[in-house]
Amino acid sequence: MNKNTIEIIDFTLSGNSKSPTAVIDFISNLFVYLIHESSLEKTQKKTFLKVTEEKNLPMVEMAKQFAFHLINNFSDETRHELSAIQTKEIGFENMLDNDELVDFVEMEMVDPTTTYRKWEFGKFAIQHFIHEISSAEFEKIKGNNDIATKEFVESFASNLDTQATKLDDHEKLFLIVAIRHKLSENKLNIATYDLMGSFVHRNLLGMSLRMDILKNSFRESLSLTIKNQNRKGPKR
Repeated sequence: MNKNTIEIIDFTLSGNSKSPTAVIDFISNLFVYLIHESSLEKTQKKTFLKVTEEKNLPMVEMAKQFAFHLINNFSDETRHELSAIQTKEIGFENMLDNDELVDFVEMEMVDPTTTYRKWEFGKFAIQHFIHEISSAEFEKIKGNNDIATKEFVESFASNLDTQATKLDDHEKLFLIVAIRHKLSENKLNIATYDLMGSFVHRNLLGMSLRMDILKNSFRESLSLTIKNQNRKGPKR
């Protein structure tokens, strides 16, 4: 979801007119912090506040895009509630002092994302990750039946264990779900996406810092699986 396509009722920050984009950026930063803060040590929280605004970390940016998605789908009532919030003239470093805005973001954005919309967040994260992988690799995959797909995923999962850089179990599961998501054309069950939503929201920072490793492991495992598949040739 591109934030530039989002239309939202403008509101005033301490008498200064702010563009809808500035408001969305402000709220999305707050959303990302609030959704991940419980997974951080106390000493990490202040640093993470700065990171969400100043660094373009992959999964942090994904979470911001999900915030844009939530904002774009607010009900009229929620939009009006947001427009009625009069925020202080504050910088990002003390945005948590604005209790009214914090309460709004927690109630209307964080709570849904960690409960009944958790599966949607998980699917959004998987789609974001897949989008970063070359589509040309996927076009080499042969087999369009359930048995071929199951065998491909099993081989892919096995190949993850052969990578030079070791992944933890949750990282491997994320990559396995990503390939399943691609092969199933986005049709995995809600429980699977829900599990991914739980994992991603707890590990936004860690996944961001290891994103190059995750991408490389995915590509290497995919390439090896395709090569092994080609050696076997078509089933008769």
